[in-house]
Parts: sequence; structure tokens; C-alpha cells
Amino acid sequence: MKIQSGETVAVSVNFEGVMPGTHIVLRLRTDAGIEGVSYISRVNARNQQPLRLLIDAMVASVIGMDATDTDSLYAHLYKPMLGAPVSGLELRAASAIDVAAWDIKGKAADKPVYRLLGGTRDRVPISANWRLMPGVAREDLAAHIANLRSRGFNALKCPVGLVALDAAIEHVRFVRACAGPDVKIIVDGNFRWTVDEALRFARATEECDLYWIEDPVAYHDYDGLKHITDNISQSTCAGEVFQQPHEFRWLLERECSDYVMIDQDLGLTGFVRVAQMAAEYGRPVVNHLAPEVLSHAIAAAPNGLIVGLVPWGQPLFVDRMTVENGELVMPRASGLGLTLDEAVL
Repeated sequence: MKIQSGETVAVSVNFEGVMPGTHIVLRLRTDAGIEGVSYISRVNARNQQPLRLLIDAMVASVIGMDATDTDSLYAHLYKPMLGAPVSGLELRAASAIDVAAWDIKGKAADKPVYRLLGGTRDRVPISANWRLMPGVAREDLAAHIANLRSRGFNALKCPVGLVALDAAIEHVRFVRACAGPDVKIIVDGNFRWTVDEALRFARATEECDLYWIEDPVAYHDYDGLKHITDNISQSTCAGEVFQQPHEFRWLLERECSDYVMIDQDLGLTGFVRVAQMAAEYGRPVVNHLAPEVLSHAIAAAPNGLIVGLVPWGQPLFVDRMTVENGELVMPRASGLGLTLDEAVL
């Protein structure tokens, strides 16, 4: 089954009026009539055109290749140039083709991608990762948390690194009071704290029983992250901005964090490989963004912990992700199980 062509379109959508986002959608087409779908987020006026041009050029470079041979495609797309690894926007563009190829591969085999990857779970834990940051009026935040609970979410994620430390602490305490004792609460420090600030935050929120504290310090501060991980009672999580396998290996070898977060930038193929590496070190993995895609890798990985749902891409598709009793119900359709909403496009 040969890759024949590709088409990209930039789309701006807004989930429930509170979660806007612009995405580049790729439709990768084959000579057998099977189309693979993927999308890239974190798109803005500055990078939209370069990303589309990169995707178009990369699609042109794989025309005629077997769309179901994901290993060969990955080796071609992520091949180092003059010894330098593929990175930045080029890496993100490559990921779109890798993911679309997996969608094609699943459709050709008439299996969901997570089954194709060897997964046996058809449900995985999921967290609600939107509209839980400081700055929302308290009555609105309380109502939003109650709404999320009524929709089946048993885990919530709060980005708090962009406000003063005392405000972040008070915010987390308020979220815990609203959510009750049985809900998992995840906190994201957004790389903003010093080591001392992160330790102070962790100790001030011990009674909140946090599921994990994510990215408390700068992403390159391996020593600082390890010091925090070794000296707090809560778990830590890191890795969302890493684009190269060796960055994850450094994280794992030094035991810098309890959990490992992987972005779609590495492609679905790269995600699976890093997840396998993390399993060798006994570390669970979680996704960064792209839940419609990366949930398949989480469901397939024995060390897949939980799917983080940032839903800004949900309006692109006809069917929304189904949540029941704190778990994502994996799609039964072949491939990634995604049907693009033509009206939205």
C-alpha cells in the first residue's frame, strides 16, 4: 500500500467556548484509497505556514513508500542530517506523517491502533486538563469541577506555575476542597519555580495528597529535579518538552522523576520506544497533549499510567472521547478511530 499524496489544512476551533486552539490537520492518502488522519497543535501565526510547508515537503519525500511499514517511514522521517538529529518544527512535521501512517496501518489491518500495538486494555484512566488554572472566579471554578465530576472525571490537572507561589498553594487547596478527597489532583509548575520554591510548594500542599507535581523547575535542570524528587512526599513528572531519546535516558538514569511525560513530537513510533525505555527503569508514562492519538500508546503500554485530556482538538472530530467512571473508553473502530468533521474543516 503506497503513499500517494497528502493534504494539510489549518483549523481554529474552540472546545465548549473555553478551550481555543489552532491545529494543522494532515490527510495522508494511499493508492488503496485508505486515508490516514493526524493533527498538530500549538500552532500560531508565526509557525503555521512553516509547519504546513514542512509537512508538505516531508509527504513528498515519502510518496511511493509503504504506508504500513511504520518502522521504515520513521527511520526516513527522523534520519539525522549531517549528524544532527531532527528537531524543532521539522520534528513536529515528521510526527504528523508517522501518526497518520499508524492510522492507515490500523485501518488496513481492521484493528484499533492500540490493539495493533499489543494493547489489551480497552479502558484507561483519564484526567480533565482544562479550565482549572488560577484566575477563574471561585464560584465558576467550583461549578466547573462539579461539572467535570458529573461527566465521569476522577482526576483533575491544575497549571499553577504562572502565578505567585502563595496564590498557587491557595488555588490547589481550593481545588481539593471542591473536588473532595477521592479525586486525583495533578499540579503543573510550568518550569517556573526554583528548587527552594518547589520544595516549599510541595511541603505546603502535602495535605492535598497530590497525584504528582509536574515540571517544577526548568526542563534542563536535571540535578534540581532530582533533588526535589528525592526530598518530597509527592511524586514528580517531567519530559514533556524533550524531543530526543537521550534526554529521556538522562532523566531515567539519574532517577530525576517518578513519572515520564512524552509528547507527540516524537511520533507515535517514538512515543512507544520511549515508553519501552521507561519500562526498563520501572517508570510509568503519561502523554503530553494529543490525547486522541497518544491514548492508544498509553492503552498499549504496560506502564501507561493515565491519559491527560486537553480537549482543544476534540471539535475536529465527529465523535468525542467517551469517559465513564474516571476512565477513557477506547474506540473500537479501526485505526485511531477518528472521523474528521468535514463541516468544521
